[in-house]
Amino acid sequence: FEMMKYNGLLLLILCAIRSSVADVDDPTLVTLPEGQIRGQALQSPNDNVYYAFQDIPYAAPPIGELRFQAPVAPAKWEGILNTTKNEKVCYQSGPGSAPIPGLNPTEDCLYLNVYTPLKPGDTSQTPLPVLIWIHGGGYESGTGAIQIYRPGLFIDHNIVVVTINYRLGALGFLTTEDGVIPGNLGLKDQHFAFQWVKNNIHLFGGDPEKITISGESAGAGSVGLHLLSQRNKGLFRGGILQSGTSLSQWAHQSYARFYAFELARSLDPSFTSDNSTELLELLRSLPASDINDNSVTAAVGKESSLLDILIWLPVIEDANLDGALLTGLYHEDIRTGNINQVPIIIGFNSAEGLAFLPSDSVVETYAKYFDSDLTNVIRNQFNMTKEDKLTAGTKLRQIYTDGTFEDDPGQVVKFYGDDLFTTPSIRHAKLQSNYTDVYMYQFSYKGNMGGMKDLEVAGIRGVGHSEELCYLWDAHLSFGFSYGSPYRADDPEDVTTRQRLLTLWSNFVKYLNPTPEVDSSLGNVTWEKVSPNNLVYLNINDTLEVETNPKEYLKWERIIDSYAIPPLINY
Repeated sequence: FEMMKYNGLLLLILCAIRSSVADVDDPTLVTLPEGQIRGQALQSPNDNVYYAFQDIPYAAPPIGELRFQAPVAPAKWEGILNTTKNEKVCYQSGPGSAPIPGLNPTEDCLYLNVYTPLKPGDTSQTPLPVLIWIHGGGYESGTGAIQIYRPGLFIDHNIVVVTINYRLGALGFLTTEDGVIPGNLGLKDQHFAFQWVKNNIHLFGGDPEKITISGESAGAGSVGLHLLSQRNKGLFRGGILQSGTSLSQWAHQSYARFYAFELARSLDPSFTSDNSTELLELLRSLPASDINDNSVTAAVGKESSLLDILIWLPVIEDANLDGALLTGLYHEDIRTGNINQVPIIIGFNSAEGLAFLPSDSVVETYAKYFDSDLTNVIRNQFNMTKEDKLTAGTKLRQIYTDGTFEDDPGQVVKFYGDDLFTTPSIRHAKLQSNYTDVYMYQFSYKGNMGGMKDLEVAGIRGVGHSEELCYLWDAHLSFGFSYGSPYRADDPEDVTTRQRLLTLWSNFVKYLNPTPEVDSSLGNVTWEKVSPNNLVYLNINDTLEVETNPKEYLKWERIIDSYAIPPLINY
């Protein structure tokens, strides 16, 4: 009898303990402040079990009165929300926007995904550091969905991974610049997701004090912009920028109000008003697909960058506007240290231009464009006199060829990648290294895994834009995302490079240092930090080598700093 009483008491105590730490028996059930969600157990490439929670609402659907407004908290829900698959994707546009199996474009798209190797609810475990991933796609396409970004490789390195959706294209970045349609809505979605992670990630075994934000291309541009915003203070402790920065020309739109009204007139030719409220009323009355699939193209003299197809981009907001996220001149803010001073990894691939110049004929078109008028090398990229544009354009071409681009079209491919990606990234690394630890890299390893092994344009080979994604994410991606491409066995050298990248990246997430100790799998390399007068970087190829002065940066710097009139926004 005593024994029975004892067992009964023990059972009562155990039940009491259990109910206080959530349901450990069912790690797929998590209770958020808004309601319960049900995830699922998945298997990583190394056969580790991890828990996946997909399409968790982090903000209310931005529809109806909330279209073209900053994100707000989602409503509470009754019962258990099924979060076992990705189905929703923000409206897509542009060349990178092929349909993705199982994903439906919708305005109701503000969802994120959490993947954790720990059992949610088991408080006996030490919380793990967290990687938030912001996808690329020119601010007009892409998604955080598992169909593209499978997290298993990072899971095997014992970190919690969060991927997010954010509003894209006109629905995410159109603005009247006066507060009626606020700017940077897509970035404000990201910021809102960071707050969600900060507040809730402990429920999934993540450590809210150890969050790193990361991204590639427009995602890296986004990371660079969040580094500038004081509203992100305390939300993350590190950043990873892969082939993009706030200093890239394509991360800033100077003519946003002009394009907002262009869009209205393209959808309704009878709309002649210059009134922001009337513009908002018109746009709220139209289907989201009409707004997304607009026919607006860059106006001459109002192009954002060589990627002139990109129109719906981040802006600098008036600091007096409610909820402004970005208010300073990007370049000046980094130069003066007016940033969230956190360590970063920043870098680029060895031939970024390849993916954007699909054929020799496209390259020849650019060659003619530059050669016919050398001010086109500068365009409206910098504040320079017409005369100085000609001088600077001439000198920039001389970095690449003694003759013309038409005589040596391969040099256009190099110039294009440097202009859009490498020069601004190196500038960012240099400026920020005055204030924080900065680890710079060039990814030069050319493998089948990158999806562009045989790509050659105008005689140029190398690692194209986005190839490194295939190494970091457990998915067979290729540029433009050709789904269902035949799976082939991975080359052993590719797998070695994949493991090195994952080790460096996850070390940074864990320790804010990619090489905290000597590691023979990394060839015993120590990744040195950049300093303003030592532009040191890790060249990631068959071997890992520390080198200095990447690409043609120092030549670009001499020319730009001689002729561009400060203060600068981009570089």
